[in-house]
Amino acid sequence: MRLRRTSASAAPPVRRSRHLQGRDDRGQANVLLIFGLTLALLALTLLFVRVGAANDSRSQTQTAADAAALAAASALQDSAAEDLLAGEYPMPWFDEEIAEARADEYARANGAVLTDIRASDNSMGRSGNIIRVEVRGALCQRELEEDGSRAWNDVVCDGSEEESETTVGNAAAIAIVEPPYECSRVDGRVSCGGNSPGDVDQARALIDVHLVDREGQFRFDPTIAYSGGAIVDCPSLGQLHPTMCAVHETLQEEFGGFYLTAGGRRNEPGSDHGQGMAVDYMMSGLGSTPTPEMHATAITVINWVIQNAQALGVKGLIYDHHIWNASRDAVGPWEQVRRFHQDSGNNTQDHVDHIHLAAGPGRML
Repeated sequence: MRLRRTSASAAPPVRRSRHLQGRDDRGQANVLLIFGLTLALLALTLLFVRVGAANDSRSQTQTAADAAALAAASALQDSAAEDLLAGEYPMPWFDEEIAEARADEYARANGAVLTDIRASDNSMGRSGNIIRVEVRGALCQRELEEDGSRAWNDVVCDGSEEESETTVGNAAAIAIVEPPYECSRVDGRVSCGGNSPGDVDQARALIDVHLVDREGQFRFDPTIAYSGGAIVDCPSLGQLHPTMCAVHETLQEEFGGFYLTAGGRRNEPGSDHGQGMAVDYMMSGLGSTPTPEMHATAITVINWVIQNAQALGVKGLIYDHHIWNASRDAVGPWEQVRRFHQDSGNNTQDHVDHIHLAAGPGRML
């Protein structure tokens, strides 16, 4: 009996395909790639969220700064309206206690904390009608306390925390209180356009408040004293020479109510007053002596006039026993360029209680 031998080709051995062997590695790589892309997208999403939150915080804080600045100016507007209603011209405008309290209130109401407030003006630091505030957003990253007293969502700061790098959202804003330039004092009362305000709302409507983009030229100086704001227009001073009227109006703009009362043209032959080329600015009651503060204010005004005399057309000044004549005296500080005038023992005749200012053509009379 012959045994049949089977050919080797009849039953080939089973071999694993190389293509199938590599398929598992590629699948793992795809999973890792997808996982990496997911993490990257998640990171970008978080970044966009953080950037968006930061932008929202800055926008919210700027809104709070604007509101605080306008609130501070509005508080001064309210105070000035009360002065106008009482027949007084508001000078100076800035009251730090009133302005700060209102600014802080509105800053907190808008999610921020007041950090600074200051005043300036364009009138040599005398009025303080431009208010700048600075706030910081009441959001901080101090919520992770070790004792667990603050939760993740408790991120509101009340302003009592110490300053740190985690505080975010600082912003500043500036507002101005526009004086009622049409108002003047007539017969002891403030008249605005020929009428006196009848109530606080009418007085308040005369004073404009709005945001501005820069501070005033001069920082407010609270040590400068004023008379209480006697504002007198040119017609109330008689028929002034145009040059003298222009000087008077310029002084009103620069110094506001720096005097108690003013006298202009009068029947006085041989004097600049008789020609409407002189105004007396009372720095104290008739025949009395100015307070040290009012005297200092008088010197400030005089120094400014001397420095600008040529451009203004000022002829000269007399104050406190002394005289300065534009045609013969040097330009400089009052104490250095003044000359002795007289000492009769009468405070009015010696110009102790008032500044005599002459402006117009010709020499001073």
